[in-house]
Amino acid sequence: MTNKSNKNDIFFIGITIIIITLLHYFTISTKWEIHDFYRRLYYIPIIVSAFKFRLKGGVLSSLVISIFYAPHLFLYFRKFDIAILNQFLEIIMFVVIGIITGFLAESDFKRKKMLQIQIKKLTDLENFTQNILDSITNGLIAVDKNLKIKSINKDGREIFNLDEYFIEKEIDTLFADYEKLEGMLIEVIEGNKKMLNIETRCNSKNNKYLDVKLLAYPLKNITGKIDGLVLVIEDISEIKKLESQVRRADKLSAVGELASGVAHEIRNPLGIIKTISQTIKEDIKDNNIEEEEINEGLDIIIHEIDRANSVIKGLLDFAKPSVYQIKTQSINKLIKNIVLITNKYAQQHNVEINYTFEEDKNILIDGEKLKQAFINIIFNCIHAMPKGGKLNINLSKENSWVKISFEDEGIGIPRDKLEKIFEPFYTTKDTGTGLGLSITHRIIEEHNGYIKVESEIGIGTKLHIYLPDKSEKGE
Repeated sequence: MTNKSNKNDIFFIGITIIIITLLHYFTISTKWEIHDFYRRLYYIPIIVSAFKFRLKGGVLSSLVISIFYAPHLFLYFRKFDIAILNQFLEIIMFVVIGIITGFLAESDFKRKKMLQIQIKKLTDLENFTQNILDSITNGLIAVDKNLKIKSINKDGREIFNLDEYFIEKEIDTLFADYEKLEGMLIEVIEGNKKMLNIETRCNSKNNKYLDVKLLAYPLKNITGKIDGLVLVIEDISEIKKLESQVRRADKLSAVGELASGVAHEIRNPLGIIKTISQTIKEDIKDNNIEEEEINEGLDIIIHEIDRANSVIKGLLDFAKPSVYQIKTQSINKLIKNIVLITNKYAQQHNVEINYTFEEDKNILIDGEKLKQAFINIIFNCIHAMPKGGKLNINLSKENSWVKISFEDEGIGIPRDKLEKIFEPFYTTKDTGTGLGLSITHRIIEEHNGYIKVESEIGIGTKLHIYLPDKSEKGE
């Protein structure tokens, strides 16, 4: 198509030059006004050639015209004078105009070509970028300062069930709790927040909601100013379902373990009670029992009933929600009081309790609950030292936490058992319900604290309790 167009242009230019030249040759030389008009017409094919074929066309057409027009001058003037000089200057002007026009056309052509190359590069880059965005498995949305959509990738359209014509529309219809979300997004745009990381719900297909994780990052221009946001949306609906199933399974597992523990702890006393009762019954039937033996059997039954009752009481204490009386208290005085209470029991087991503190701290606690937790820990430490030893208790401050450390010289806990010591009914002792440390763990958690345990077999165990260093509510 281009070759045919070029041929037509060449034909038009050639015919125009020939017609103008013939008009010169067939018009009498005395009609200079007409010859001047014809001569001006030569600029038409020169300019057309320059625009169509650029510098090469402009120069070539001007030279052809000069060759065609020059003989006309000698034919009619036959001598060299000022008039013919002016005509030769006109011929030079043909060439100059051809060169200038051709040069301008050439420059314009190169600029257009460069522009086309740049446009193609930008288009290719845009397509490449869009392909990358579409390859990302998360939804990506670019919004401006007014929270209007500027760009959205394939997964983003699928998550929100949108078409490509949703560009320039606001995102207010995309999220279920947009009113709360809008303020957070504006804070990121205004630079008050570096980014936003939140779990929310979005509107999806068939009027259904999807659980999504939303990340919002500032979108900056080349000057570093924030022009909008990049929103990364991850569909976490399946993860939420799995988490729900895991929680349900954990609850069932916990109920199973709890039932197993209760059954084990209750079955033993019941078995003993049954055995003693049957023995007494048979001995009474055979008249082969004395009052002392009956009393001894009844004492065992009462003891086992008390043991079963303590299991049930411990279970109720563990299961029921507790009411906490939180107030600012001296943690140092509390620990000193606990040491005083437990010291006699420790001495009976050849255990020496040493308490040290770096500084007294007044923090928000429920003194009675923490007393219960600390006594449970001290008793466990004492029981871990059957041959006696030292129990070192230390109160210190670590960053924004108050740290209470208990260090015994006991038998230690195997590494694979460390994670189980706070589980209900888990115990390594022959006696006890295995609920003491579980209750302790819950009390510390209710105080927004946490517990770290270190242990080495044959060396001992270190148990560190961390409580928030707060003396006022809302601090």
